[in-house]
Amino acid sequence: MKKFLAITLLVLVVLISLGYIVLSTMSSDDTGSQKPDVQIRIGYMAGPTGMGMAKLVSNNGGLENGNEYYTFTKYTDTTTAKADLAAGKIDIICLPTNEAAQYYAKIDKNAKVLALNCLNSLYYVEHLSFDNAPTLSLSDLEGQTIYTCKNGTPRMVLEYLLEAAEIDATVSYSVDGKEILTPADLSAMVIAGKIPNAVMPEPIVTSTVLGTMNNKLLERIYEVKLDLADEWDKISDTPIAMGCVIANGDFVSKHKNAVDSFLAEYKESVNYISNPENIDSAAEYVVETGVMGASAPAKMALENLGDSICYIDGEEMKNTLLAFYSALEITAPASEFYYEK
Repeated sequence: MKKFLAITLLVLVVLISLGYIVLSTMSSDDTGSQKPDVQIRIGYMAGPTGMGMAKLVSNNGGLENGNEYYTFTKYTDTTTAKADLAAGKIDIICLPTNEAAQYYAKIDKNAKVLALNCLNSLYYVEHLSFDNAPTLSLSDLEGQTIYTCKNGTPRMVLEYLLEAAEIDATVSYSVDGKEILTPADLSAMVIAGKIPNAVMPEPIVTSTVLGTMNNKLLERIYEVKLDLADEWDKISDTPIAMGCVIANGDFVSKHKNAVDSFLAEYKESVNYISNPENIDSAAEYVVETGVMGASAPAKMALENLGDSICYIDGEEMKNTLLAFYSALEITAPASEFYYEK
């Protein structure tokens, strides 16, 4: 027996010395998930790109506290988020995919896109009218003025689809001379009854429709009439790439193991949030992170989103982004932008 143990120990020593057994410098939590060996400062937007992050935030001290592995910052505008990423105040941020390309082109050519986290999720909503069909097609928008926000993916996708389908419609992002810059601005206009329709993403759609129900001054509420993903699928083999996770280039080069550890835990969070079996607790996590204000609307938004909340990395991420950038005539970042584990 002693001889057997001695031989076993000798074999282990040899294997370790040859590099066949690697002793990890990472720590693990109680569930066995590997943790980064450096604290990662993470930012996310109060929108669909931030929803998949919700359980990871909750598991690691929450938005206010964080822990030794992660701290979290919620952003309501991408300008501040990108500035903080460039300044090294945060290390990783969830952003719309067009904003990620702009960040690479104008601010940090060492930045890395780590994963896609949101697909499709764009809808056309308008006044509920019993004279209209319950759903519409893109051709039904011929001759109309369609409202959306100036910044972000919704306007770009809408304009692309209208042009591809040769639909003569006007895309507007201003009311009474005031520009509608963000989905939140667009939602406020709809709830106030100032525009008859809008193209916007979930979860803004759900909160907006519910908001119109609470406005007693509106004669009619709004409803979803068209899923833009259905129209996109008619002309593209890849989905609408709405949101992604990008990282500060210097941080990735110095802490690749920590980034990989984060991605593993982030993927677990996304899978949990997007699983319909977890919808009640997932909605609570979404509220805790401040992405939505109440659990009932959060649950409705998650039901509508389905598998649009996603985790896609590697070659599939790269191919999906390249197709999306090409369709919208966005200058695609160089191949070094697409992170590989």
